[in-house]
Amino acid sequence: MVLVKISMNTLSFILPVALSILCLPVLADSRSEQYENFYNVQFVKNYDGDSITFNIPNTPAIVGKNMVIRLRGIDTPELRKKTCAAEKEKAQQAKQLVHSMLKNAKTIHLHRIGRGKYFRILADVEFDGQDLATALLDRDLAVKYSGGKRDFNWCRESSKTISVRHNSRSVLPPKVSGVYVWPPPPVQKPIDKKNSK
Repeated sequence: MVLVKISMNTLSFILPVALSILCLPVLADSRSEQYENFYNVQFVKNYDGDSITFNIPNTPAIVGKNMVIRLRGIDTPELRKKTCAAEKEKAQQAKQLVHSMLKNAKTIHLHRIGRGKYFRILADVEFDGQDLATALLDRDLAVKYSGGKRDFNWCRESSKTISVRHNSRSVLPPKVSGVYVWPPPPVQKPIDKKNSK
């Protein structure tokens, strides 16, 4: 048995160098993303506007059957979380639109398939030559999303409420037949009978 004495200075130099050499293949792979494409996939269902299940033909069932894909580059309103009625309504509209478009599509292709930050499978979805994310964005049923913090609030953006303090004059326009009118009609001043004679 041979004992080798290594000083702390030598060890502090060798250890980082050895680790960097071991990690080079991993770092190289993380910087250069390799994307896959799947053609003529079969639509199964969609949970909401941006989570869609497909069957991928000519792949093993363990990989290609009921594969859930997250649309790349957008975020749609949420169905599941506790939220306002406006967001839930938009979420239902997005879900129904995606279902209708993909159910009736003649061809569906998945482009740039890769992994997202939560290890979800991300892809661009093309149906009959159209981009699904663009179709949702054009109808105001999605916002652009790159994987960072979500700063769009569907409830805040869709609410148009006007607050009125108690014991104050209303800021709401006058009602005509039970409906608020905007802009309000001009206010007519009462006629002063003493000065009008």
